[in-house]
Amino acid sequence: MRVLVINTVRFKLNGISAVIKNYYDAMDKTGIECEFLAIQEPFPEFEKWFADNGLKCHVARKKNPLKYLISVKNIVKSGNFDVVHIHGNSANLALELLACKLGGAKVRIAHSHNTSSTHPFMHKLLYPLFSLLYTKGLACGRDAGKWMFHNKPFEVLNNGIPLESYKYNPEVRALCREELGIKDEVLLGHVGNFVTQKNHAFLLDTFAKLCEDRDNYRLLLISEGMLFEDMKKRAETLGISDKVIFFGKTNKVSRYLQAMDMFVLPSLFEGLPVVLVEAQAAGLPCLVSDTVSREADMTDEMKFIPIERGSEIWVENIVSVAGETASSDRQSRCAVYQAKIADKGYDISKNADRLRKIYLES
Repeated sequence: MRVLVINTVRFKLNGISAVIKNYYDAMDKTGIECEFLAIQEPFPEFEKWFADNGLKCHVARKKNPLKYLISVKNIVKSGNFDVVHIHGNSANLALELLACKLGGAKVRIAHSHNTSSTHPFMHKLLYPLFSLLYTKGLACGRDAGKWMFHNKPFEVLNNGIPLESYKYNPEVRALCREELGIKDEVLLGHVGNFVTQKNHAFLLDTFAKLCEDRDNYRLLLISEGMLFEDMKKRAETLGISDKVIFFGKTNKVSRYLQAMDMFVLPSLFEGLPVVLVEAQAAGLPCLVSDTVSREADMTDEMKFIPIERGSEIWVENIVSVAGETASSDRQSRCAVYQAKIADKGYDISKNADRLRKIYLES
């Protein structure tokens, strides 16, 4: 069986790309040949992954929609793909679905990874066409599925992770904290591209307020993005540059989660981000905006906090959680969290078997 996996964001260290990689790595590929399609050349870490696995990654640039449609159609037709699996956030997938239909792909899977879109007008405009073109709907959670498919049927495929990779390790924690220059301070962590959705400006404002009367907190920001330099300047203006670590991108997120004491995600909207599953698997308490899907709470301990109520309530919760966890056993907490995550269906090996079955039976 020939499968083309299409990523409608660039292959780099982001949530959708991580999901695609996790599933391919864990899947039994017997009888299945996978190729990939990207809208730009993959970042080096993914170029290496493709090369190491002997995988082909086509590139079709999306700047000109008509040329992009023709390019995708030709790739699908020449590759004689049985199944196309398209990952994205909105009905804008109609363009890829149309190209794949014209290219002869009979099975066209649309996979929803969010509960909103940065292009709501286009989502609404393209929805009638989108709903006619996909043959199977997948979603990372119920909320993401309802957003993308409305009242039509879809199947939830959880963003599984390799749980063992996130098991708490005090030695790794000590090494990471030494590397980061963290001693006894409480280290807040955030992993997410520097884009408007992730709300870094609010996070920095909140952290500045937290530090007004406290010197024992630090903030670790992992990833890059178009707003990276703007946020560095904002931290300077707020006078907190010496307390914020702009780490950049890394393919070792699981390692740096060990160094954190708490995970903070004040996103403007989210589906079920894989990074929250990872953070909980590492035994971290998580404070997230109330726009994040409740399905993200694997442990029944996640705190959902409104953004519109301002920074004060976030500061109160951060201080409260820091106090609650200071004397708790991280190793025991991590073991309990991982058991709950597995029970809720986020073990990557089992979910990869489900995806393989979906491909073979579609």
